[in-house]
Amino acid sequence: MALTQTYTLHKNNPTCTPVHYKVHHKEVKILITLLALQSSFETIMELFSRIENPASYKINEVMRLRPGAKAGLWCALILPFAMILSCLKYQELVSRSYVLTTTSAVVSSTYLFMNLYGTRPILAHATVIAVATYGCLVAGFDLITVIYWTSLFIIINMPSYLLLCKLLDRFPYSFSIGEAMLVVQGTSLFVFVTISNCLLNSNNFSTAFCQIFLFASGIFLLGTDMIPQFQQLLPFSLLFLTMMGTLTLPVLYLVLKKNPIIWFLIDFIFLKSTRVYLILYWFACTLLALIIAWRFGSGSSVKLTVLRKYFHGVIIAVFLPGIFFDVELLFVASVLILAAFLLLEASRLYNLDYVADILNKNMIGFLDEKDQGTLILTHIYLLIGCSLPIWIFPLKSATDSTDNLLLCSGIISLGIGDTAASIGGTLWGKTKLPGSSKSIEGTICSIIAEVLFILALFNFGMFGVSSHLPWFSFIVSTVVTSLVEACTSQVDNLVLPLVMYIVLII
Repeated sequence: MALTQTYTLHKNNPTCTPVHYKVHHKEVKILITLLALQSSFETIMELFSRIENPASYKINEVMRLRPGAKAGLWCALILPFAMILSCLKYQELVSRSYVLTTTSAVVSSTYLFMNLYGTRPILAHATVIAVATYGCLVAGFDLITVIYWTSLFIIINMPSYLLLCKLLDRFPYSFSIGEAMLVVQGTSLFVFVTISNCLLNSNNFSTAFCQIFLFASGIFLLGTDMIPQFQQLLPFSLLFLTMMGTLTLPVLYLVLKKNPIIWFLIDFIFLKSTRVYLILYWFACTLLALIIAWRFGSGSSVKLTVLRKYFHGVIIAVFLPGIFFDVELLFVASVLILAAFLLLEASRLYNLDYVADILNKNMIGFLDEKDQGTLILTHIYLLIGCSLPIWIFPLKSATDSTDNLLLCSGIISLGIGDTAASIGGTLWGKTKLPGSSKSIEGTICSIIAEVLFILALFNFGMFGVSSHLPWFSFIVSTVVTSLVEACTSQVDNLVLPLVMYIVLII
């Protein structure tokens, strides 16, 4: 089940009935070669530009970046790399459309890097067209269909750099360059998938429902940000309700071919009793999180490092049963909660009556040195980080214990590893890692906690037979992820899950 999932196409018609397609090993190797060549170009340019100094980049002339953060350009490579490796891992099952989605991620990354370095426009566009066209050819399309999809790649991804500049200018001190590039890249990728699905006959109701609802929420937030008159409580609320009723629901009806409200409540939720129980359980977890925020948000004697990790525990409690018992429901819930978080952050940013006061009062106790900008993104990043492995996973459900590990990479790296590193470092940390404020003791705590967590899940039968689990890859992934957590200045919640996903899938 993937938020980036699109629907398989006929070779000679980009909008006809879905068919099965098998991605060959050689084709995926070519895609990896493309990314490797792109990465080599970016690496060479970084060496010449001194990547650890954000002032080296053209974009820094007008942008205000997050204080204390290095450039972090590697963040813009991990999403397309994770998707390419997914193609290689599931080459017998992955669809042609997933290859197109992966190509879109590479195109977006290429646009961002080439504009960041001030590459000549003709060279930048020629490179992007070459990458997009080659990705379509790898997917097995004829010339007309190649032109169709290449044009869609370019139209959607061309504004990536402008969006990057706008993001950094509109929300100063909220992002490093790498974090902003990853956010823009994910946004462009999501827009591509949503639009392409609307052009096709979708046969996956839950994916289409989530994509259209989140896309409509994004359009609403973009509109309110551009029109200050809607940045008040009553106009803000009325516009949202009007847009949902007159635009979102009709589009959902056209795509789903049925009433979206009835489908969601009856067909999707109440026809399965386990989903009702899971939702009630999640409601209890949400209530617990709200109580924690109300009790400790406005000030507490508990150390901030420990206090913030309460929510990591809540996220484990929410995601773990969803991954093992109903990943499709978890997928839908994570997207809806993301839309709610974005709406609440917009309410706080616009200082809407009553809502902003409540949010500011209860969130102030959880802020740290990375929340210095106009946006408060830690909780949004935590949700996205835990959800990313589910969103980019190319299959509808896990097929073995290795797949379950991939889906759990978010909660393992953040809910367990990052939490153990922070608490262990706070309580026992004495020896600092070279060039880092993090301690060796905290890193060791992270590795041990992740291994013990997986062993505990085995004892409960969550992964089946332990001998079928790739223990070597898992141990390596815990070590690599823990070291990245200790050394990087980027936001952990955004990058660690993708790092673990990549190492696990190699």
